[in-house]
Amino acid sequence: MAESIYFTNVCLLTTYDAKSKRIRVRPTEGQKVPVLWVSCSRKQRNQMQVGTVFRTDVKLIISGKRKPYLAATKKILGQLSLF
Repeated sequence: MAESIYFTNVCLLTTYDAKSKRIRVRPTEGQKVPVLWVSCSRKQRNQMQVGTVFRTDVKLIISGKRKPYLAATKKILGQLSLF
């Protein structure tokens, strides 16, 4: 059975992952959110430059089928910075 825990107004950072050769998203440090990869739409990831910090709600997904991860909501609450 999957378990979900919700976090609101989480600051996320776009970064380039050399291992997977694509833009990925992680929470910024100093928040009460696990530092895990964030699953969000490819369209959201690719429309932002690497280093962009934005805010959205996420939920922690824990299931027996794969490693725990965070899933972003489809709505971006605000873009905080662009590097």
